[in-house]
Amino acid sequence: MPYIAQLNDLTTALRRTRARLLAPIDFRQHQLPTDPEVFVEDVLNYMLDEWSSDLRTEGHVLEQDHMWKNELNLYPRYVLRMAGGTVYQLHFTGNYPETLFLNLSKGFRNANQFSDAKHAQLQLPLSPDPQVLLNGLFDGLKHYNAS
Repeated sequence: MPYIAQLNDLTTALRRTRARLLAPIDFRQHQLPTDPEVFVEDVLNYMLDEWSSDLRTEGHVLEQDHMWKNELNLYPRYVLRMAGGTVYQLHFTGNYPETLFLNLSKGFRNANQFSDAKHAQLQLPLSPDPQVLLNGLFDGLKHYNAS
C-alpha cells in the first residue's frame, strides 16, 4: 500500500477523535504555560491519550515510548501500530514556545529486507487548547495527503 494511502488511513482514524470535544475550554487560559513540561503533560499528552483510546476501539494501538524522554528531548515519542500491521513512529520536535512539529515516519518492516522508510513532517499550532492541537494535526494530515 502506498505511503499516501497509509496516511489516509491514519487521517480516517483521527476523524473520530476530532469529531468530539476533548475537554471544556477554560477561556481564562489563553496563554501557553511558561514551563514546556506543563504543556507536554497537560495538553499534548492529554490529546494523544484521548486519540489513543479512540484508536483502540478501531483495533489500532498508540503507545508512548517512555525510554525516549531525557533532558534534551522534552517532546514525547509515540509508536502507532495500525490494525493492518503498519507501524508509525510519531516524534514531536520544535523549539518551545515558538514551533511544534510532528514527524511521522514508517521504517523497516524487519531487519532482513530493504528499507521502505517514509517520512512526513507536519507543523502544528502551539495552543493551550487540546482541540486546536488536534484540529491542527487533522488539517496537517489532510494537507499532506492532498499534496
